[in-house]
Amino acid sequence: MNLRTWLFIPLVFAVSASVTAADFGRDEHAARILKITALDWEPYSASSMATGGNAIQHLRNLLGQCAIELQVEFYPWRRAQQIARQPGYLGYFPAWPTEVHDGFVSSGEVTSSHLALMAMEDSDVSVDDIDQAFSEHRIGVVKSYVYPRQFQALIERFPQSIDNGASGELSLLKMLSLGRFQLAATDPTVMEYLAERHGIGEVRVAKMLLEVPLVIAMRDGLDNQDNIALIKRLLSAQAGTPLQGELCTIAR
Repeated sequence: MNLRTWLFIPLVFAVSASVTAADFGRDEHAARILKITALDWEPYSASSMATGGNAIQHLRNLLGQCAIELQVEFYPWRRAQQIARQPGYLGYFPAWPTEVHDGFVSSGEVTSSHLALMAMEDSDVSVDDIDQAFSEHRIGVVKSYVYPRQFQALIERFPQSIDNGASGELSLLKMLSLGRFQLAATDPTVMEYLAERHGIGEVRVAKMLLEVPLVIAMRDGLDNQDNIALIKRLLSAQAGTPLQGELCTIAR
């Protein structure tokens, strides 16, 4: 073996080590990204907001504790749930627990929302008794939502009172303002935000019904189990539950 060969061998090892280290760095970076689908549900989640919405930003901050980047794709709600079944997605968010479908598992509460019966500010509708409200008034709902069980039970008891023609929250607000129905079932923060943003009158809470957790519906695939475990650990820590071992694990 001549001198030139001896000099060439260390160079080969150095280049190989450099390439390996660079590839490892790229893999490590890629492993620190989680991707979800979401609906436009302002101000909780919104493609129009720089933060992606308040709930999205909260989730992003949560993942940021482990240096994980959150990528969000916005779609109509049913489409968002379908796309989240594909490999490469953590799941869809924000969902009510009743919207965690087969093939997904709930993360547990990330943050919370509310459900109320909303009326226009100038409406004379008042709600003291829930059953009376459902028996005497038309109530608008969004057709793509699976409402919390307590409210779903009312929908099933009073089907003749339900108007499910709204395709989304803005549609629900417009129908309410035009008098298609007297009450709308939604989160008051959402409807108040949209009414102000779009200048569609003023709305009020006719009856606050319940507080509802917002969860991630996480795709229950073998390739997603590390991510599921990580999210649950982060949420346990958020809730103040003592943990054993390290908080952060590499999301694969």
